[in-house]
Amino acid sequence: MYDYEALRRDVCKLCKSGVECGTIGRSVSGAHIVYFHLGPASGAQMIVQGGIHAREWVTSVLVTKQVETLAREKLPLGIYFLPMTNPDGATLVQHGAGAFPEYAASLKTVNGGEDFSMWKANLRAVDLNCNFDAMWGKGESNVTEPAPSSFIGYLPASEPETRALVNFTRAVRPAITVSYHALGREVYYEFGQTGERLARDRRIAGIAADALGYRLVHGDLGSAGGYKDWCVRELGIPALTIEIISERFSHPLDESALEGEEKNLWLPKLIAEMLKTKNS
Repeated sequence: MYDYEALRRDVCKLCKSGVECGTIGRSVSGAHIVYFHLGPASGAQMIVQGGIHAREWVTSVLVTKQVETLAREKLPLGIYFLPMTNPDGATLVQHGAGAFPEYAASLKTVNGGEDFSMWKANLRAVDLNCNFDAMWGKGESNVTEPAPSSFIGYLPASEPETRALVNFTRAVRPAITVSYHALGREVYYEFGQTGERLARDRRIAGIAADALGYRLVHGDLGSAGGYKDWCVRELGIPALTIEIISERFSHPLDESALEGEEKNLWLPKLIAEMLKTKNS
C-alpha cells in the first residue's frame, strides 16, 4: 500500500540522497502536493504527473520509482515529477472516511457506503481530471453534482489541487507533460490541435507508445477538462496521457499490477532525449 505517509518517507529518503524535493501547493486537507526534480535547473523542462485519480494510486508508486531509477542518470533537460497530485484521495481509498472525520459523513453519503476502493475524486468529491479549464463541463461522462468520479466541480479550477497544478505548470512552462493513469496500456495525445501541432504531437505519442508496446489512441474520445486537455489547449504543448497496466487486471488495483511496466521507468529519459535531439 502506497499512501501519503509512504510518499513522505520517500521524500525524506530521496532528499537525503541529493534529489531536489519540494511542494507545489496543498490539498483540501492541507497535505503537500510533492514534487521531485532531476536534471538541469535551467532550459527546457518536462512535467511527469501521477496519482490525480484516487483509486489509481499505483501510478504514484510508478512515478516515485522513476525518480529513484533516473536519479543518477545524466538527463538532457530538467524533469519535474509529481507522484501524488491527489493525496487526500489516495488516503481516502486506502484508509476510508475515518481518516477525515470532518468530511466523513458527507463522503459516505456521496459514496453510498464505506468502501472507497473505487473512488477517483478528491476530498470534496470533485474529479480533478475534469476540473481544468479546457472545455470544462463538455466531457461525455461529466456529472454536475458531487460523485465518486466525473464531477466537474462548480467552477473550472475550483479545487486547490487543480489550481496548484495549473499555477505550477504556468510557472515552469514545460516543453511537454506526461500524465499517468491506470488502466488499459494506451497513450492519448489529442485535444483539438491541428496541422503541424497535431503532426508533432502524434509523432511524439507514437514514439512513446512504440517504446512501451501500448496502443496509440487517436481523437479525444469525448474527453474534456483534463490536465492533458488544458496543456494542449492553453499552452500549445505536447501532452500525453498514459494508461498503464493491462486490462486483464481490474480496479481496485494493488502494486502487483505494476509487474511488466518496467519500460515506463525509462520513458521520461527517452522523451527528454528525443526533445533535446529535435531542438539541437
